[in-house]
Amino acid sequence: MIAFLTLAYVAVLFVLIKMKIVPNSAMTWLTTIIWIVVLFIFLFIPMQWGAPSGPVRVMTRAVQIVPNVSGQVTEIAVRPNAPLKQGDLLFQIDPEPFQIAVDLASASKVRVETQVKQDQDALVAAQAQLRRAEANRDLAQSQFDDDKQLVDRGVIAENRLETRQANLDSAESVVEEVEATISKLEAEIGAVTADGVVAKVAEASSQLEQAIWNLEQTSVLAPSDGYVTNLALSVGQRVTNLPLAPAMVFVDTSEKVIVAEINQNQLRYVKADQLAEIAFKTEPGRVISAKVETVLQIASQGQAIVSGNLLTAGTIQAEPFMIRIVLDNPEDDAVMTPGNAGTVAIYTESVAFTHVIRKVMIRMEAIMNYIIPGL
Repeated sequence: MIAFLTLAYVAVLFVLIKMKIVPNSAMTWLTTIIWIVVLFIFLFIPMQWGAPSGPVRVMTRAVQIVPNVSGQVTEIAVRPNAPLKQGDLLFQIDPEPFQIAVDLASASKVRVETQVKQDQDALVAAQAQLRRAEANRDLAQSQFDDDKQLVDRGVIAENRLETRQANLDSAESVVEEVEATISKLEAEIGAVTADGVVAKVAEASSQLEQAIWNLEQTSVLAPSDGYVTNLALSVGQRVTNLPLAPAMVFVDTSEKVIVAEINQNQLRYVKADQLAEIAFKTEPGRVISAKVETVLQIASQGQAIVSGNLLTAGTIQAEPFMIRIVLDNPEDDAVMTPGNAGTVAIYTESVAFTHVIRKVMIRMEAIMNYIIPGL
């Protein structure tokens, strides 16, 4: 742009000299240098922060599809680059092993519920047995006490008292055994969760739910609207739930963002809601109106990565900051293909007289996009 304005100034000088308004002298032509200096100092340098410009691109998420379960692929339900809706089937993993696990977990839950019912019945029986054992113990104790009085008075022989003692000891041991059985049964039945479910029944239910969830995960679904690209997966291959072995790449088209890079020394007056214009490479000759959505208040140099190394000297750079841009016209979303690149011009409230030059420059760049492939 400065070359264009300088050529225009030279053309004006040439006309003025031909019209003999100014003399054709070296001093006259040296004013061209003064013109260039004035342009730099009073126009182009202030324009860098009054109407900053930088590269812009359209971005979206590329999601690595990693299934939640491992298994053999039995069906591929998608075609490369075909549009998909959230929840559409991507591929199917052989469900048979997981159905078997569901059947086993279901049978285990039934068995555990039966065991709980048996434990409850056994507890009732043990409590009745305890009452009989306590009655037998009380009887043995009474017989022992009566015979002890008779032995003390010399009515009966002392060896009979020994028999009564043996009977009492046996009755007491039966009571202790039954009490231990009751304690064990009460511990089994009394171990309940916060919602009052017996613990081993809750455990069996959780195992069944986990097995059902695993079975459901054999159908791998689209996480959002988008499409699958670079599809290499085929029927018969085995996929794993390891994050280092994704099965395919899913391009998320549900949300696309326009991100611009603005140098740090040009960022001082940039704020949200300021007007902007974009010249995309895919739309040569056209300037699209937009505005600043937000200024991302961090660059990669501001990220502290935890490691055992000190910061290496000389690695600090003045990296550009990222600016999120939104288009004014929703109909222009058609040009927002992920990967589209171009140039953005942002018009701040500072040095507004420089905006005209930036508007001319962005339109010149839009026209040059017909023939210049790079930025």
